[in-house]
Amino acid sequence: MLFALLLAPLASCAEPPRFDYYLLALSVAPAFCEDEPRRKRNYAQCRALSGPAFASLPLTLHGLWPNRTDRRHPSFCNGEPPGGFCRLPKLDLPADTRTRLARVMPGAADCLDRYQWAKHGSCSGLAAADYFAASAALTERVNRAIGGEIARHTGREVDLTRLRAALARNDPALLDAVTFDCQTPRTPDPAKRRPMLREVRVHFERDPATGRPGEPMAYTRAGHRHYNSGCPGGRAYIDSPLD
Repeated sequence: MLFALLLAPLASCAEPPRFDYYLLALSVAPAFCEDEPRRKRNYAQCRALSGPAFASLPLTLHGLWPNRTDRRHPSFCNGEPPGGFCRLPKLDLPADTRTRLARVMPGAADCLDRYQWAKHGSCSGLAAADYFAASAALTERVNRAIGGEIARHTGREVDLTRLRAALARNDPALLDAVTFDCQTPRTPDPAKRRPMLREVRVHFERDPATGRPGEPMAYTRAGHRHYNSGCPGGRAYIDSPLD
């Protein structure tokens, strides 16, 4: 009996926590890098940012997050590790997944992949290879749908209705799953202190059979009332990596 009691907590810990959907968070890298001067100096992803790189993939992977509709989102399901991102264990991924991830997640050069796995991937119930393969595939999908429209507006404003029209035209299933987040960077440059498109977030069902991301899910089911988060007048400035 004592042996069974000792094993019970271990069995419950092996079960992934309950969650309702996945949130794919995609960054607009120039706005991220502009937010703090130290990022341009210290982050490999910001030092490597160029016009051609941004044009080829305007939206880069921040993370794929298991989320709950009550907003009590699970995190660090294997325990919160101490120290910085690059002090976390290196992920054992297949070579093709590692190559694909390096393209869609430039932040992996700063060990963002290790942190995202520790905080969010560990709660998915998926193996790391499956989790990042799904993350890369979804990032590529959203870029096919609206990446070109974002790239065409580099250095100027775009109306969010134009981005939604691109979604409706190129991948209609994503239309009501996407929200746009604008923030004003904390840059010392006064000319840059304006609301910029910082992230595009996309909601996906959790496939109950596989635990992987399934079909796109309407953002209203996650409690959001509108696709516009912080973009004044429904317009967003697309920062240029060349400025």
